[in-house]
Amino acid sequence: MNGFDYIIIGAGAAGCVLANRLSANPSARVALIEAGAKDHRFPLSLKCALPIGNGLLLPREQHNWPHSLTGGSAINHRLIASPHGRLLGGCTSVSSTVYVRGNRIDYDEWAALGNPGWTFADVLPFFVRHENRSSLNLKPASNADLPAGSGELNVNRPLQNNVLAHAFIAAALEAGYPLNDDFNGERQDGFGLYELNQRGGMRLSSSRAFLHPIMRRPNLKVFTDTMVERLTMRGTRVSGVSIINDRNREQLSASAEVIVCAGALNSPQLLMLSGIGRQSSLQHHEVRPVHDLPGVGENLQDHPRISVAMTNPGAESYALSWRTAPRVLLSPLRYVMKGEGMLTSNLAEAGGFVRSRPELDRPDLQLTLLVGMKEQPRTFPRRHGVLVQIAALRPSTRGSVELRSADPLMLPLVKPQLLEDSADVMTLANGLRHARQILSMPSICTYAVNELSPGRGLESDQQLDTFIRKNVTTAQHPAGTCKMGPASDPMAVVDAQLRVHGIEGLRVADASIMPNIVSGNTGAAVMMIGERAADFILNGTRSSSVDDLKVPATV
Repeated sequence: MNGFDYIIIGAGAAGCVLANRLSANPSARVALIEAGAKDHRFPLSLKCALPIGNGLLLPREQHNWPHSLTGGSAINHRLIASPHGRLLGGCTSVSSTVYVRGNRIDYDEWAALGNPGWTFADVLPFFVRHENRSSLNLKPASNADLPAGSGELNVNRPLQNNVLAHAFIAAALEAGYPLNDDFNGERQDGFGLYELNQRGGMRLSSSRAFLHPIMRRPNLKVFTDTMVERLTMRGTRVSGVSIINDRNREQLSASAEVIVCAGALNSPQLLMLSGIGRQSSLQHHEVRPVHDLPGVGENLQDHPRISVAMTNPGAESYALSWRTAPRVLLSPLRYVMKGEGMLTSNLAEAGGFVRSRPELDRPDLQLTLLVGMKEQPRTFPRRHGVLVQIAALRPSTRGSVELRSADPLMLPLVKPQLLEDSADVMTLANGLRHARQILSMPSICTYAVNELSPGRGLESDQQLDTFIRKNVTTAQHPAGTCKMGPASDPMAVVDAQLRVHGIEGLRVADASIMPNIVSGNTGAAVMMIGERAADFILNGTRSSSVDDLKVPATV
């Protein structure tokens, strides 16, 4: 079968949601195309199921797009590794599984930028539609009026957290920060345990939540290890895609729509390879222009991140060392018998949101405790320590994704423009000071002892500025490169229903459509975007309201 009604490109956070919703209509022929591997064959299935398994997956280019970020003069022209999941589930199969919707003001801003239907009250039902929050160990009062939750995606806390996570929260309270039992509730400020996408101690990726249960639907065909070269066009209408599978080239047709869900780095690349983008740039790479859309690949945002690293002499942290050998050897038994222990840890167990300046309308910093000193995205902790990662949630600068070549197998050139605005350096420096204050409190200072990085000798504004520019990375939350906005916005790529401006039969549904990046981990928002896209496709201009789902607008 090579003729479909809908073709979805990318089986990540949004793509799996779309495949589930669109194929629920038995008369709709749906194709889901993923460049990476199946996630339900051993041993990959085990690595994807273990929350701590991302330490086994991120080092392997086989299961990741090995993107690198090309820094400018503000960060000494460094290259920063930024791997992103290349398998069913996409980044949700290799991420920390932290579930944060973002701040409600984020979405109100999207609507204010000319995108009707995207206020927080508008998008809330699409979060709730797939959430299953009934399994929370402690159901927060702010969500008491929400439906109990029969959605596919469990949102809960592990049965057990590392003692360091509790010590970190206690230290934050000692330092004067408020406790927050629900980052998805009324307010985002404060510190607490993160809610995760887990079920029975196992990672619940978008693939395991939305795709596995429906894989046998006769009207759904899932392509894996299949690369989409480019979109095929008839004039300014997308008619299908050209794919490479086992070195064979094939054309698939789409009678209704193609929905691009390849992520904020790969989606703009695919549009540009297909002749949709800034005309002069396309011609430079000898790509035949189809539609001049200069915003494709622009407006790139990510969360700049810096860390404080501390030693942990008591070895409570997770690491591969001789001191923890007994714990490591017993961990499979604890995992199988009780669904607890180190194998259920996502490392990022606790955190909080703070404002770098009191006059801000919402937090602009996210602090995350890693109960293991994971120093690089592609390494597993080897020595005992903790990291507090500090992310600037609303960076001032905007970068770009550009074609490196007309060859679809060549990764794009990613220029994030990190720290080109010194205000972002100041925000991260304030975040470092917040982290140091918490780490100095009695509740945690017996666990986290010596500061390895930045190092106590670095205190002045100038010293922190130099350290931040030398060591900044990102939270690997790229967004914004196919910006949602009205046709009057010359840099907008999609409209408020995610349809590509000037092109028929084509939508984009992933983090690339965010006009401004959300305040927190992006996975939850991208799954919501998948729900939103499905609703637009299935219901036209009508969209569900808060009243339709009996969800209080004030939640």
